[in-house]
Amino acid sequence: MWSDRLSETRRRRLVERLRTILPAPGLHARGAMTPLRVLRPITPEQLAEELRREPGFAWLDGGGGAGSVHRFFMRPLAVLTVRKRRASVTGPGGRAAFSAGGFDLLEAAFAAWGGPARGLLVGWLGYELGAELERLQPTSPVDLADDLKLPDLHLALHDNAIRLDDNGWHLESTDAWRSGAGGPGDRVRAAEARLAAARKRESEPETGRLATGPVTGSPNGRGFMAAVEQAVSRIRRGQIYQVNLCRRLEAPLPADRIWPLWQRLRAVTPADHGAFFDLGRGRAVLSVSPELFLSVRDGSVETRPIKGTRPRGATPREDRALARELAESAKDRAELAMIVDVARNDLGRVCATGSVEVVRHAELVTLPTLHHTVSTVRGKLPAGADGGAAVSLLRAAFPPASITGAPKIQAMVVAAAEEEKRRGPAMGALGWLSLGGDLELAVAIRTAVATGGRVAYHAGCGITAESDPELELEETAVKARAFLTALGATESP
Repeated sequence: MWSDRLSETRRRRLVERLRTILPAPGLHARGAMTPLRVLRPITPEQLAEELRREPGFAWLDGGGGAGSVHRFFMRPLAVLTVRKRRASVTGPGGRAAFSAGGFDLLEAAFAAWGGPARGLLVGWLGYELGAELERLQPTSPVDLADDLKLPDLHLALHDNAIRLDDNGWHLESTDAWRSGAGGPGDRVRAAEARLAAARKRESEPETGRLATGPVTGSPNGRGFMAAVEQAVSRIRRGQIYQVNLCRRLEAPLPADRIWPLWQRLRAVTPADHGAFFDLGRGRAVLSVSPELFLSVRDGSVETRPIKGTRPRGATPREDRALARELAESAKDRAELAMIVDVARNDLGRVCATGSVEVVRHAELVTLPTLHHTVSTVRGKLPAGADGGAAVSLLRAAFPPASITGAPKIQAMVVAAAEEEKRRGPAMGALGWLSLGGDLELAVAIRTAVATGGRVAYHAGCGITAESDPELELEETAVKARAFLTALGATESP
């Protein structure tokens, strides 16, 4: 179950293995936030054009507006991946492959390299990692078709990032592993050179249709409505209270159209928790998620589950009516209330007793293409918790409550029984984890995966006893609208 741990002997062996790939951080490692000299105004989009062909390029996209943060990464120190409990770690000391689950590997990474607050693990934890934490019988997500063939966990360790926030451009770095040649001074100069080289204008995205073939749904519309009917029947029989069901839209997409798709997607629907991860060989993960899964800052924990969706109206009057309809919907409020209860329980597993509270509930959030309702749940990690507490929190809360259901374990079983393929990175979590213990991870909704010459996008919705199959299918279409608009295509009948 979620609280199970490797034996001390097994964990120690994993730590020793990791330190043959990358040594422990220096005892007197320091972190720095160094201002960068910028000769002219540079946008995040312009810097992305300069960096995007670098190995291991990643962009954590904070959208726009006050308080937004952008981080750019390239050339990681080490890369950790897990697929079906087979781990691979690459770094300065070479490559090691061995048997390990994703959370066990992550826990060992914190034990081997923990401490440097500016050392960041950047990437994703795929939805199917949830099967490591609980027994999911008779149907587990890992049993579904695995045609994407991407890692269940992909985290790259970076000791520096180029950062843009309200205070301007900075180099965020640690000297935990590099202090001489290639150390902080060299990296500052290299970052400033990159900013100076950035084009005055970012490239214009391609116009017209990006997909080179039809967009198909899995399951198709009729199959999804049948799955909703089955889920409602399970709810009324008392098996579950709510379940999140997904359908996948996919289309052929050549590798050279992945970046234009990302440009269009973030233009259509800017997101506070967007991300672009380039995996090389025509593979990438693109996300415009608006939903915070977990944030940890100095021991303070926050999660903001989203439930309830309405499209934006064609006129201001229609838009206000749709927002009011969502705010007054008993079905949507009940759906959110159940998920908030699951989130409270997840945080309560590891947070200090009495510290978990709902500080805001069912607030209306308006995005470029959608209205949502969102709640905020907070807690405090126990006093004296170290960096490893971040992994304990992930074990307790993963997968996110909003894309599973209530009760969570049985809802995951029901979803797997009705869906036809693995979710992969979608519906998991993506973002960063500091080796000092802080983290910020988004729920990987509004997330596309490009691999093998095609792109796949999952759209899901919460099913309750009051769900209407046609309306739920319509909700998946609303949630997929931005993706299809960016793709320049519509779903085939």
